[in-house]
Formats: sequence, structure tokens, C-alpha cells
Amino acid sequence: MSNLIFIFKAYNPNKRTTYFQHKGYTDYIANSKYVLKNPNTTHGLFGVVKGFPNIQNEENIEPIINYIDELAKNRVPIYRGYISLREYDAERLGYYEQDKWKNLLENRLPSIAKKMNIKLEDIQYLGAVHIEEGHPHFQFFVWSKKQKINYFVKYKKINKLRNEFTNDVFREDLLLIYQEKDLVKKNITSENYILNELKKATSNEKLIQELLNYEKNYNQSRKIRALLKDSEVKNIVDLLIDLKKDLKQTTGSIKYQYLMKYPDIINKLNNISNTIIDSSVQCKIEIEKYIKAKQKLEEFKYSNKEKLEQAMAKAKEEAQEEVIKLIGNQILDIERKWLNTSETYTYIKYNNDSRDLTDRILTALYFLAENQNKLNRNYELNYKKQLSKQAKKELARSKRNASSFEWEDEI
Repeated sequence: MSNLIFIFKAYNPNKRTTYFQHKGYTDYIANSKYVLKNPNTTHGLFGVVKGFPNIQNEENIEPIINYIDELAKNRVPIYRGYISLREYDAERLGYYEQDKWKNLLENRLPSIAKKMNIKLEDIQYLGAVHIEEGHPHFQFFVWSKKQKINYFVKYKKINKLRNEFTNDVFREDLLLIYQEKDLVKKNITSENYILNELKKATSNEKLIQELLNYEKNYNQSRKIRALLKDSEVKNIVDLLIDLKKDLKQTTGSIKYQYLMKYPDIINKLNNISNTIIDSSVQCKIEIEKYIKAKQKLEEFKYSNKEKLEQAMAKAKEEAQEEVIKLIGNQILDIERKWLNTSETYTYIKYNNDSRDLTDRILTALYFLAENQNKLNRNYELNYKKQLSKQAKKELARSKRNASSFEWEDEI
């Protein structure tokens, strides 16, 4: 699999089916469940379009959706683009941020304009970032204000654009590698290699190790998206805003253990935690993994069936308490942010922050289960080693009074 997937094409505007290919596409990329939303809106659309100067901060995008539909109806050639990265590259290079993708495309607009025979001042674009697990990506489309352009795109031009975007994305890696004199002698240019080839080409062992280690250690910093319905998020937002009012009346540190002196607040906090769990199948799965991992550890400690059942029940109870406290402290993190900010918060901003909160909670639960499984594996390894030593001791003890003949015979 390539480090970067790039697709760029245009449908024949004279075909009747082309209108239906474009109809609704703007709404889809702006409001997909994977979309990275703008800070002040419930959609993730941004771009440069004549007559729409403030797309990123405009909540109502129905006019622009209708505008794009009209372009398609009037047979204006519209080029559609798609750029996708692997998760660890997106995380490593900062492509979980909207501005990074925005700058990537805008830096390449002059090249796109030239290749499509569009004047730079006439080029228009719209796009949105989708943080989908496994392949965060950017979907966009471009067209000309003048409208009369040839829709056909030669493969040679698409390949050149792919190389240009690849080089822009992996520029930091390229700059490090270009410092090597042997690569200069080999005349390796930026247009010929993507990151995998660069890993093979470089003789800098430290750099190779860093690039390979990143992929290996990526899971330690990954972020998992929680997929919740808008109605579920709205319910969580309302509960969080209500909790914020109560927290204003407290004194001392706003952390779970310090709020135990306010039973009503703890009850509200636990209720929000349970609401998030009930709303998210993903959270339930990770919690179940953690409980099973905790119970698995008890199997190494008890051979008596009755004692094992008691220990496993206790482990489940303790795991559930840990989860509620973990989620509670994640909630309190965002509550502290809201209480300490001087910024005016709209309901949309509360909504977007709350979605981010559910992502962080799911990620924390994922690592909770992963770390417990690692602990189990280490415990099992040590347990087997100790058992092996103990077995040897027991064998030696049982043979202590035996004759030398019998000892040798049985060994």
C-alpha cells in the first residue's frame, strides 16, 4: 500500500448522469459522520468560492450546496480530488488538523490551475477533511469561474500532481534525506520517490530507525473517533453544561477524588459517564475488553473454583469503578477548560468540544484495555518461569532420599 493515495478526475459534464454524481456531494463531504468540523459550525466545509467569503464560519451552507448543484446542472466541468494518508503518517505529520490539509491544497492550486488550463485568479475550490479510522483523508473539488474549460484530465498530469502532493506531505522526511551526500551523487530527486523508497535509499541508520520505529510505536499516540449520533451528542452537551453550573459553586480542585465531598455532583458526573457509555457501542466494547483482561489475571492466582469466581466478580466490580473514574476525570478536564476560558462559547462550540471529549474517552478506554493485556502477558511469562523453577525444586525435593540408581533412572 502506498503512503499516499491520490485521485483526481472529472465526469463528462454533457452526460445526464454527471449531474447526479455531483448532486448532494457537497452536503455529503460537509456533514459526513467522519468530518472534521469547523470550530464554530456543525459542518466541516471550507474553501474559496465567489459570493461565499466566510464558508468556515457560516452555519447555513444550504445556499452553497444549491450553488454547486446549479453548476452541475449548467454542465460546468468540476474536478473531484481525494487524498488519503495512513494513520501513523497523518498523526506524525500533523494531518489531523484541518489547516494542514487546507494549506496543502492551496499551495498546489497554482499547479492545478496550470495543468487544467485555468487562470489562477479564476480557480475555485471546496473541501472537507474526514478522519476515518485507518485512512484519514481530504475530499475536495475545483472548478473555474469562467466555466468554459476542457474537463478531460490526462493521466500524465494526474501522476505529476500525485508526485507533487506526495513531496509536499513528506517534505520534512525529504529534507533530512537530502542532507546525505551519497543521495546527491545518486541524483535521487523529489519527484521520483515516496517515503517507502526513501527509507530504502537512505544510508543514515539513525533516520531509518526513526522512520520504522514511528510505525511500530504509533499506537501509543493514536486517536480513535467515537461515532455518535447528533441527538446523542446533544444530550451529552446539555448534561455537561448543567454540570458546569454546579461546578462553579464548588471550592478546591476540580478532580474526581476532590469532589467526593459533593455527592450530588459526583452522582451527576457518574450519570454523564454512564450516558456516554450507553450511547457508544465502541466504549462498551473497550470496557468489556478491559474487564475480561482484569479477570484473566485472576486465573493465574487461583486454582480453587469458588475463590476464582469470587476474585473475578471483584475484578469486574473494580474495573467498572476504575472506568467511571477515568471517564469522570476526562469530563472534568473539559469542564475546567470551560470554566477557565474568557472566550464566549456558542452551543456549536460546546457541541464540537463534547465530540472531541468522546473521542478522548474512547481512546483512553482503548489504551486501558491494551495496557492491561500487556500486563497480563508479562505476568504470564513470569508466572511460567517461576513455575518452571518451582517444578525443579519439587522434583529435587522428592528425590532427596532416593538411591543414586533410582535418581539416574528416573531422570
